[in-house]
Amino acid sequence: MARTAQTPANSGAPGDYVVFVGKDHLGEGDVTLGRNLMKMALRTFAEADEPPAAVLFANGGVLTLTAAEPPELPEALRTLEARGTRLVGCRSCLDFYEALDQVHVGTVGNMAQILREMRAAAKVITL
Repeated sequence: MARTAQTPANSGAPGDYVVFVGKDHLGEGDVTLGRNLMKMALRTFAEADEPPAAVLFANGGVLTLTAAEPPELPEALRTLEARGTRLVGCRSCLDFYEALDQVHVGTVGNMAQILREMRAAAKVITL
Protein backbone atom coordinates (compact mmCIF):
# COMPACT_ATOMS: atom_id res chain seq x y z
CA MET A 1 0.00 0.00 0.00
CA ALA A 2 1.40 3.39 -0.95
CA ARG A 3 2.03 5.83 1.84
CA THR A 4 -0.19 8.90 1.74
CA ALA A 5 -0.56 11.93 3.97
CA GLN A 6 -3.32 10.09 5.84
CA THR A 7 -1.25 6.90 6.30
CA PRO A 8 1.35 7.20 9.09
CA ALA A 9 4.84 6.04 8.15
CA ASN A 10 5.06 3.83 11.24
CA SER A 11 4.10 3.56 14.89
CA GLY A 12 7.03 5.62 16.16
CA ALA A 13 8.83 2.52 17.43
CA PRO A 14 12.59 2.32 16.89
CA GLY A 15 13.68 1.39 13.39
CA ASP A 16 16.10 -1.30 12.23
CA TYR A 17 19.10 1.01 12.01
CA VAL A 18 21.72 2.16 14.52
CA VAL A 19 23.78 5.33 14.78
CA PHE A 20 27.47 5.24 15.67
CA VAL A 21 28.90 8.42 17.27
CA GLY A 22 32.69 8.39 17.48
CA LYS A 23 33.34 12.07 18.17
CA ASP A 24 31.67 15.10 19.69
CA HIS A 25 31.18 16.96 16.40
CA LEU A 26 29.86 16.26 12.93
CA GLY A 27 32.06 16.63 9.88
CA GLU A 28 35.42 18.32 9.54
CA GLY A 29 36.29 22.00 9.67
CA ASP A 30 35.10 24.35 12.38
CA VAL A 31 34.58 22.39 15.61
CA THR A 32 31.96 24.80 16.99
CA LEU A 33 29.90 24.39 13.83
CA GLY A 34 30.46 20.62 14.02
CA ARG A 35 29.16 20.46 17.60
CA ASN A 36 26.06 22.42 16.61
CA LEU A 37 25.51 20.06 13.69
CA MET A 38 25.80 17.07 16.05
CA LYS A 39 23.18 18.63 18.34
CA MET A 40 20.87 19.13 15.38
CA ALA A 41 21.42 15.57 14.15
CA LEU A 42 20.63 14.03 17.55
CA ARG A 43 17.57 16.25 17.96
CA THR A 44 16.40 15.22 14.48
CA PHE A 45 16.79 11.52 15.35
CA ALA A 46 14.87 12.13 18.60
CA GLU A 47 11.99 13.74 16.68
CA ALA A 48 11.96 11.22 13.80
CA ASP A 49 8.92 9.06 13.06
CA GLU A 50 11.26 6.08 13.31
CA PRO A 51 14.14 6.70 15.75
CA PRO A 52 17.23 4.47 15.66
CA ALA A 53 17.19 1.13 17.47
CA ALA A 54 20.44 2.17 19.17
CA VAL A 55 22.92 5.02 19.37
CA LEU A 56 26.41 3.71 20.05
CA PHE A 57 29.11 5.98 21.49
CA ALA A 58 32.90 5.58 21.42
CA ASN A 59 36.03 7.70 21.82
CA GLY A 60 35.24 11.45 22.03
CA GLY A 61 31.57 10.80 21.34
CA VAL A 62 31.11 8.84 24.55
CA LEU A 63 32.67 11.52 26.71
CA THR A 64 30.95 14.56 25.28
CA LEU A 65 27.60 13.01 24.47
CA THR A 66 26.94 10.71 27.43
CA ALA A 67 29.11 11.96 30.28
CA ALA A 68 29.10 15.74 29.79
CA GLU A 69 26.10 17.96 30.46
CA PRO A 70 25.51 20.35 27.56
CA PRO A 71 21.90 21.49 28.00
CA GLU A 72 20.33 20.28 24.77
CA LEU A 73 22.19 17.04 24.10
CA PRO A 74 21.07 15.07 27.12
CA GLU A 75 17.46 16.12 26.43
CA ALA A 76 17.61 14.71 22.88
CA LEU A 77 19.25 11.57 24.22
CA ARG A 78 16.68 11.25 27.03
CA THR A 79 13.94 11.60 24.42
CA LEU A 80 15.51 8.83 22.32
CA GLU A 81 15.84 6.61 25.39
CA ALA A 82 12.18 7.23 26.33
CA ARG A 83 11.16 6.24 22.79
CA GLY A 84 12.94 2.88 23.11
CA THR A 85 16.32 3.66 21.55
CA ARG A 86 19.19 1.89 23.31
CA LEU A 87 22.07 4.25 24.17
CA VAL A 88 25.34 2.37 24.68
CA GLY A 89 28.61 3.99 25.70
CA CYS A 90 32.00 2.29 25.41
CA ARG A 91 33.38 1.31 28.83
CA SER A 92 37.01 1.39 27.66
CA CYS A 93 36.52 4.93 26.36
CA LEU A 94 34.86 6.09 29.57
CA ASP A 95 37.69 4.49 31.57
CA PHE A 96 40.27 6.23 29.38
CA TYR A 97 38.64 9.64 29.95
CA GLU A 98 38.15 8.85 33.66
CA ALA A 99 34.44 9.51 33.19
CA LEU A 100 32.80 6.19 34.04
CA ASP A 101 31.05 7.69 37.07
CA GLN A 102 29.76 10.69 35.06
CA VAL A 103 27.37 8.93 32.67
CA HIS A 104 23.98 10.68 32.65
CA VAL A 105 22.13 8.73 29.97
CA GLY A 106 22.20 5.25 28.49
CA THR A 107 24.14 2.23 29.60
CA VAL A 108 27.81 1.35 29.69
CA GLY A 109 28.72 -1.45 27.31
CA ASN A 110 31.81 -2.83 25.69
CA MET A 111 33.16 -3.04 22.17
CA ALA A 112 31.75 -6.54 21.68
CA GLN A 113 28.25 -5.23 22.46
CA ILE A 114 28.70 -2.20 20.19
CA LEU A 115 29.86 -4.41 17.31
CA ARG A 116 27.01 -6.88 17.94
CA GLU A 117 24.53 -4.00 17.66
CA MET A 118 26.13 -2.92 14.38
CA ARG A 119 26.13 -6.43 12.89
CA ALA A 120 22.46 -6.96 13.83
CA ALA A 121 21.28 -3.69 12.29
CA ALA A 122 19.99 -3.41 8.75
CA LYS A 123 21.94 -0.14 8.44
CA VAL A 124 24.61 1.71 10.44
CA ILE A 125 24.78 5.51 10.20
CA THR A 126 28.11 6.96 11.33
CA LEU A 127 28.18 10.55 12.54
